[in-house]
Amino acid sequence: MNFDLSTRSVSTAWICLGLFILGAAIVLRTTAPLFAYEAPFASMPLLSMVTFYVTATAVLVFTLPKLIVQTPGQIAGKLLIFVLLIGLVARVAQFGTPTIIEDDYNRYLWDGAVFAIGESPFQYAPLDVLESTVGSPELRALAQQGEHVLERVNHPEIRTIYPPVLQAVFALSHILAPFDLDGWRAVLLLFELGIAGLILRLLGQLNRSPLWLAFYWWNPLVLKEIANSAHMEPVLMLPVLLASYLILRARPVWSSACLALGAGVKIWPLLLCSVVWRENLRQFRILIAVLLATGFICLMVFLPVVTSNLDESSGFVAFAQNWKASSAAILVSEWVTGIFVSQPDTQATAARLLLGIALLISIALICYRPTEDSHKILHRVFLVVCAIYLLSPSQTPWYFVWIAPFLCIFPVRGLILASVLLPLHYLFFFLVLHDQEQLYRHGVVWVIWVPVWALLMFDFLHPRSASLRATDGAM
Repeated sequence: MNFDLSTRSVSTAWICLGLFILGAAIVLRTTAPLFAYEAPFASMPLLSMVTFYVTATAVLVFTLPKLIVQTPGQIAGKLLIFVLLIGLVARVAQFGTPTIIEDDYNRYLWDGAVFAIGESPFQYAPLDVLESTVGSPELRALAQQGEHVLERVNHPEIRTIYPPVLQAVFALSHILAPFDLDGWRAVLLLFELGIAGLILRLLGQLNRSPLWLAFYWWNPLVLKEIANSAHMEPVLMLPVLLASYLILRARPVWSSACLALGAGVKIWPLLLCSVVWRENLRQFRILIAVLLATGFICLMVFLPVVTSNLDESSGFVAFAQNWKASSAAILVSEWVTGIFVSQPDTQATAARLLLGIALLISIALICYRPTEDSHKILHRVFLVVCAIYLLSPSQTPWYFVWIAPFLCIFPVRGLILASVLLPLHYLFFFLVLHDQEQLYRHGVVWVIWVPVWALLMFDFLHPRSASLRATDGAM
C-alpha cells in the first residue's frame, strides 16, 4: 500500500508510542525485584516509582486521543494488530517478577487452594489455619504445603471477602498451578483477552475506531495493577462488559444474569441491574423473567456467604465497617457527619451511610427518565459505575480498572486525569515510612481528587464543550 506523508507520520507516531509503552513494561519488570516482599521499605525507590508511573500514564492519555482521530481508517486494522501485540507482550513481560507493593494475591492463592479441596474459605480465617487451631486434616496438610503463601496473607485474622464465583476462579488457578503467582497471572491474562474482545465488540456496535482499545490495553495503570500486581479486577469486569454488550443487543434477561454473576465476584454489579430493570418496568413479562433470573443466580451465589458466621471476623463485615483508602469522598462525608456526631465509631458508620445514600440518589437520578435507546442505556451503566467508584470509601488505583474499559467508549476528561494522578496513592508508603501519614490523608488525597472533581464539574456545567471534546478525541 502506498502511504502519503501524513499516513506515514501517523504510523510512525503509533510505533513510537507503542515502543514507549513496551519500554515502560520493561522498566516495570526490571525494577520489580527492588520491591520484593523481603525488601525493606526504606530501600525501595518509592518516589522514583510513583514519578515514573504518573509520567508514563500521562504520556499515553494525553497523546492517544488526538492520535486516534488523526489515524486514517485504511490503516486502522493493521495498527490494531500492533496495539494488541504490544499490550500482550507488555503483560507477558511481567511473568516471573515479584509484585510491586502489593500482596493481595496471597489471599487469592490461599482461598483458591481451600476452595479446590472442597473446603469453605468463608469458614476459617487464615491465621486460625496457620496456627492449626481449626480445620480438617486435609486443610492442615494444605497449610503446610502452602505455608509460604499462608504466612503472607494480609489481614490474616479476617475470613475471606471474596464471593463464590471469584473463589471458583481462584480454585481454577490452583488446579492449573498450585500456589503459583504466574499461574494466577495466566488466568488473569485470559480474562483480559476477553475484556479486549468485548471492548472491540462494543466499539464496533458504536461505530467507533477500534484503536480506542489502546486506552485500556496500553494503560500503564492497568499494566501495573493487573499484569504486575495481579489484582482480580479482570474477573469482575468481564461479566460487567459482557452485560454491557448484551444491553446494546437488547438482551435484558441475559445482561441481568451476567451482572448477577459479576456480583459473585464483587457485590456492586447488582447496582447496575437497576439500569436494566428501569427500562423494563412497563414490560411485565420481561421484568419478571429478569428478576427471576437475577434472584436465582444471587441465591446460588450468596448462600454460602449468608450461611457463614457474619461476625467481626467476616471479610464482608470488616470491609463494610472499616475499609477506606485514597478516597476524598469518605473524608468529606466524615467531615459532614462529624458536625452532628461526636463518637468516632458512630461517625464512621454515619459517614458510610451518607455515602450510600448519595450513591442511591445518584443512581435514581441517572435512571429517572425512561429511554429505549440502547446507547443511552449503556451510557447509564457507565455513569453508575463511575458513581460507585467516585462515592466509594476506597478509591485505590486497581479499583480504577472498573472504569478503565469504559473510557475506551466514553473518554471523560476528568476520569482520564484520575488515571494519571491515582499512582500518587503509593506515596502513602513513603510518607508512613517518614511518620507523615496525616500528610497523605489530608494532603495527597486532595492533590489526587480536587483536580479530578474540578474538571468533572466544569464539563458537567459545560456539556456542549465536553461532548465535542469527547467526540473529537481531544483532551
